[in-house]
Amino acid sequence: MVYLYDGSFEGLLTCVFEANASKEKELSIKNRETYIPSFLDEVKEIETDMEKFGRVYSSIPKKISGHAQEIIYRAWLSEDENAADLIYHFLRVGYKIGSRVTDFIQDPLINKIMDLDLKVRRETHRFLGLLRFSELSGGVFYAAYEPDFNITGLIAPHFAGRLSMQPFIIHDKKRNICAVFDGSEVILTDKTPLIPEVENSTVDEYASLWKTFFKTIAIAERKNPRAQMQFMPKKYWKNLTEMQD
Repeated sequence: MVYLYDGSFEGLLTCVFEANASKEKELSIKNRETYIPSFLDEVKEIETDMEKFGRVYSSIPKKISGHAQEIIYRAWLSEDENAADLIYHFLRVGYKIGSRVTDFIQDPLINKIMDLDLKVRRETHRFLGLLRFSELSGGVFYAAYEPDFNITGLIAPHFAGRLSMQPFIIHDKKRNICAVFDGSEVILTDKTPLIPEVENSTVDEYASLWKTFFKTIAIAERKNPRAQMQFMPKKYWKNLTEMQD
């Protein structure tokens, strides 16, 4: 049996809910956009259900641990082709043995998900020190980068806390997504800013550009609810790395 989902974290945990309810013995979870059909597979389309997602997500710290909740989210951010199956296996074992699942080293699949988690954490930590912002004429800080993993939502809260009310944009050029901070909240969006040539732009042109951009990404439809801050460990708001010029 193959469950196909929309590629979102919410969709993945909806599949976990459905799998637990159906008690399928042989199950694989695949992103419908990248799934390669096989005549050996029995396929079932799973639509994302926020209530079912919430029930699974909230059960993890209760039945396993808060640490496990963080691990599966970071593993999903790795975008590894096997991440969905690894997360499903991790949760199945975790529901049986509790918090000890993170030390269950005799299971090679548990080792794999722990390795993904470690890689994402390392890259997140690395960019807290390496990411550099440029101050544009309109008073907005801008940083472009191309991380191996989808970590923009993990690093953005650090800089929102560090830069206080300073508007900034962190642009993942590889995935064409941005974390935008308008001085009060962080929004993840797939709308990217136009960066004009400095020598051909006036301060007024920049001010108008950023005002329009911030207004546009504030529209509900432009926000990315799949990576909002409620999934980000609060520890990422503490002990921020000093930025250098």
